[in-house]
Amino acid sequence: MSLTERMSSAIGRKAKLALNIDGDAEKIIVYGAFNLLQTIWSIIWIIIIGLLFNVLYEALLFSIIISVLKKYSGGAHASSPSRCIVIGTAISIGVGMLINRYLCYLNETVLMAIGVFALGFGLLIVINRAPVDSAKKPIVNAKMKKRLKNSSIIVILIYILLASVMLILYSIYPKIIYSRTMLCISLGVLWQSITLTITGISFLNKVDFVLKYII
Repeated sequence: MSLTERMSSAIGRKAKLALNIDGDAEKIIVYGAFNLLQTIWSIIWIIIIGLLFNVLYEALLFSIIISVLKKYSGGAHASSPSRCIVIGTAISIGVGMLINRYLCYLNETVLMAIGVFALGFGLLIVINRAPVDSAKKPIVNAKMKKRLKNSSIIVILIYILLASVMLILYSIYPKIIYSRTMLCISLGVLWQSITLTITGISFLNKVDFVLKYII
């Protein structure tokens, strides 16, 4: 059991004693505590590594974009919390460096092409694949699946709107912050949509398998 799982279980036990709740309510608290702690650890690591590589803004925003969409769309999961953090941090920093040191300086036409491809691909995959559950946490309720799919689509539509606004602002006021933000949104959607595909899931499973011998 990982540190995050032990802390979540401890929070659940203390809540059960303090609030006099039943076992089901305790499980809900443990689940919520686990997700919160996992998110906190992930953010802390991205902040630390992002500062070291001077890509804090890009890496953190990219990670947030993914996290919000993943909440509804599901996708590939690592087999342990620690490996999940390692993979997520590595991808966020890598993409952050790519955006910060190269992509954000591309001309407006190329940026638009990247955005259209990434967001269009993401919307298409979400419509056809979301939500993608896991063997450990299957989604059996049809209404829940439909609600998660609709929520995923709404999130991407909001991202499309935000990315469009950033691109328009960049065309009027050519400041790098606008192109960086647009790229973080677009590539965040692209990566999360890839984790919904069979190829993406297979790739992350192989990475996870290799990390088992390291972590």
